[in-house]
Amino acid sequence: MPSLTFYGGVNEIGGNKILLEAEGTKIFLDFGMSFKIANTYFAEFLNPRKCSALADFFEFGLLPDIKGIYREDYLKHMDRPEEERSVDAVFLTHAHADHAQYIHFLRTDIPIYCTKATKIILQSLEETGSNPLSDLITACDAFTFYTNKKGNLSRVTRRNTDFVHERIFHVMEPEDKVAIGSLEVEMVPVDHSLPGACGYIVYSEKGNLVYTGDIRFHGSNRELSKKFVEKAEAAEPKWLLSEGTRIDSTQQDSEEGVKKEITQLISEAKGLVFVEHPIRDLDRVNTIFEAAETNKRGFVVNLKLAHLIEALGDLSPFSLRDVKILVPKKGWGLICKDGIDGKLVEQDYANWEKEFINRENSITCKALQKNPEKYVVSMSFWEINQLADIQPKEAIWIKSSCEPFCEEMELDEERKRNWLEHFGIEEHFAHASGHASGVEIGAIIKEINPDRIYPVHTEHPEMFTDFLKNITVEMIELGKKYTL
Repeated sequence: MPSLTFYGGVNEIGGNKILLEAEGTKIFLDFGMSFKIANTYFAEFLNPRKCSALADFFEFGLLPDIKGIYREDYLKHMDRPEEERSVDAVFLTHAHADHAQYIHFLRTDIPIYCTKATKIILQSLEETGSNPLSDLITACDAFTFYTNKKGNLSRVTRRNTDFVHERIFHVMEPEDKVAIGSLEVEMVPVDHSLPGACGYIVYSEKGNLVYTGDIRFHGSNRELSKKFVEKAEAAEPKWLLSEGTRIDSTQQDSEEGVKKEITQLISEAKGLVFVEHPIRDLDRVNTIFEAAETNKRGFVVNLKLAHLIEALGDLSPFSLRDVKILVPKKGWGLICKDGIDGKLVEQDYANWEKEFINRENSITCKALQKNPEKYVVSMSFWEINQLADIQPKEAIWIKSSCEPFCEEMELDEERKRNWLEHFGIEEHFAHASGHASGVEIGAIIKEINPDRIYPVHTEHPEMFTDFLKNITVEMIELGKKYTL
């Protein structure tokens, strides 16, 4: 009989790692990071130790201790014997960390299925990231030595290309179906707060299963979610894995409402407008871009966002040529000094950043100082120290992202307010969630009409029973196997 085991997303928002087994076939639906567990034991400067390989992750339940799925270099460092691969594939719904981050630890011979945009975002994260877990598309052998030209042992780094391995990615197009052993899996796009999000319909002889991933019905691509529900209903599933991030909310969000609010705030601003937003939410980025255009202001993006926009190409709602690229002071801060050789300036930046510092549409803090009324600037807490260079006057800050959901984020929010107060910047709020409301979740479940539902990605699974009187709701437990 088919079975489900939930190794994440249980009584928490995120961390989805769902193992589906059927007649000898095993697939994971997502393989993400649990923020809840990570924040219980670790903090910004207290992280799982690299030297312990997987041991710290197993010890505190960040990863399930399952044989045959993890990287051999990590297992060897832990003195574990070599293991046979035990999972046939991983299907990612999207590139958010709580759904995809921990593919870093997986064997490179496990095929990963996702949308084109999801792979591009993961690639961008790898190329621009400094986190040790940023290796997502490739994997460099860790804890490994090689014999150098002097005949001595040296540690392997990414410069030793023979030790860098490409993961096996398969890009799925809408309505693509792929056969994995006894299962057939169909990818169906949905609307969420970053490009390339999708859900899956899994077909088997014992019955069909639908997995929503993260879904909403109020974004610019809401029609995708409606079509997903139609496809899911037509599949007549026995089992539904449904997210429930906002199952306790009746608030009806609207991306159009966010756009209207940001447009109005920009129109009333006298100086610079800073907008804090999720950097990879291209739907929100486009909202801000259009609001800036309406007010005849240029939209200014940071280097990481510039990299992502260019990498997405036609999948981005606008071209990188349509915006300005803010090149911040880094290293020695030479970018704003006159008469410095360009090669010396480039030494302040990482290789991927060098591609953007001399574009025709690249600007520095000097342009923002000279004509503050001409720009809307993408900004975040992690870049807020640039305010010391910009020295804004009569500026406003629009927070267009979620509220803090852990103590560490609350502390960052307090620090941000201190910066805004120091520079006399007034803060405003305009945001819409990346998730459906409780009313919408109840409506789609009734429409899909499964025999049994498994609530994931929610802190309130019990609330699913309030919407569903004739459908069995399974209150899932972490690590427990459920026979379907």
